[in-house]
Formats: sequence, C-alpha cells, structure tokens
Amino acid sequence: MFTRIVVGWDGTPESEAALEWAVARGVGTPLKIVHAIGGTPTASEYLRAGGELSDERVRLMDVAEKLRAERPDLNITTETEHGSPSTVLAEEFGADTLVVVGAPATHRGSRWTTGSRLAGRHGGGIVAVIPSRPATDTRPAVVVGVDGSPASMAALETAAAEAQRLGAELEVVHAWSIPPGWNTAYPEYLADIDALEDMHRGVLEEAVEFARRLHTRPTGRLEPGPAAEALQRVADGAALLVVGSHGRGTLARFLLGSVSHELLVSLPAPLMIVGPRE
Repeated sequence: MFTRIVVGWDGTPESEAALEWAVARGVGTPLKIVHAIGGTPTASEYLRAGGELSDERVRLMDVAEKLRAERPDLNITTETEHGSPSTVLAEEFGADTLVVVGAPATHRGSRWTTGSRLAGRHGGGIVAVIPSRPATDTRPAVVVGVDGSPASMAALETAAAEAQRLGAELEVVHAWSIPPGWNTAYPEYLADIDALEDMHRGVLEEAVEFARRLHTRPTGRLEPGPAAEALQRVADGAALLVVGSHGRGTLARFLLGSVSHELLVSLPAPLMIVGPRE
C-alpha cells in the first residue's frame, strides 16, 4: 500500500521506538529518516563543515549506517533540516507515504504533540503514532473505528490492507450511546432506544460488508459508550488501531476532544490516523 515510509527522529526514546516499528513494518519499502532540529536555516550554514546542522546530520547518518549494517536489505535515506518536526514532516505527506512518529511516554503540559499536529493537518495524509513503551502481550488484530463517514471508510480500506499484510484479524468497531436527556426509566423511550441501536447496527453491518469486498474476513463489534473509550477498550494490546480524521484542521477541534486526539493521548496500540483524501 505504501511505497515509502518517513520516520521523524530526534534521538529520544520515543523516536527510537518509532524507527524500530517502521523498520519492522517497512520490509522492502524505502525508508527515509528525517530529523527536524528547529531554528531557521541560513545559506552559509549548509556550506560549513561544522555547526549544529552538520553535527546533527552526521549523528543521523551514524544511526542509518548502524541500521544498514544490521539490515543490509533496507533502503535508507536521511535528511536533517531546520524547522519544527510537524512542519518538516507534513511536507512528506503523499498518497503513497506513511509518516511515522513516536509518542511521549507521558504528556507533560500541552497535549498538542507532533502526532496530533500531523493528524489535525488540513489536506490529508496518513500518520502512524507509536507508543514509546510497546505492549508486552500483543495480539494479532487490526482494529478500526467506523462511523459511516467517508473518513472512516478510508480508514477501513487502510486497516483492511494492513490486516492482509500482517495476516491478522480485522475487527471493525462502531460505538454508540444513548443521547443525553433520554431517560431509560420511561417505557415510552424503550422503543426509540431499540430503533436507535438498530440504526447503529446498520452502520456497522454496512462497514463489515464493505470490508468483505476488500477481500478480508472481518469481525463486527457494536460497542456501547463514547467512541474513544470503546476503541481504547477493544484495541488494548492490538497490533494496530486505525481511525479516520475528518480533517477540519483546527487547533480547537483537537483541544476540545476529537476521537483521534483522545486516542493519541491514551494510545492503547500503535495508531494510524487516515486523513481525508483531496
């Protein structure tokens, strides 16, 4: 599915975890390691043999050489640039590209991480965010959240391809909740709740049927509760969790708590966020 993989690296444990995951994921796929060092470039700096940019380039080249020695089959290139990681990595997005970053072990201060900035970028792209502490007991399953939207169908296509690649089970999850204000103690609401559940079950069944047409053998799960909580529960320990982003691209949307951002904070498994197609 992907013809190139780009990894954001800065020498931290979380970026090392992202690189390790990308190497394992990208057998036979060209791998580019990108280090964004911040600051503003100057014309003379690119010509100097010393300085921060030159030193960091050498540092990253050493990492790549060590990987090549361990894995001669890898096709690795490197790039070290000034700029913020989210800006530099966003330039790498493309229809055939997977951008991989690590997630901090703990969220200190802002929850607006590189992964969430990339996931909220307007214009699409697919980003994988990798926990810095991988699960000790991983089960061979790819979990995908669906809600009937085009964004979730794009996520389902990606999840189906990943499940086929891994030889893993595909679990299609649709979460639903009783709207606030519906008092289940009143008998007149019970028929409405049954009708609501049937409607949500229909959304799930359509997604499962779509997944079957992608040559997979999916399992459908209708889960009660908020979507982020349901996906956290189902995906705990899974090989991969895939969700769609509606791509509104605003800081407010993520700070107010979208499903994808809530999952980025809890990160129950390696998380792939599929942006909207242009």
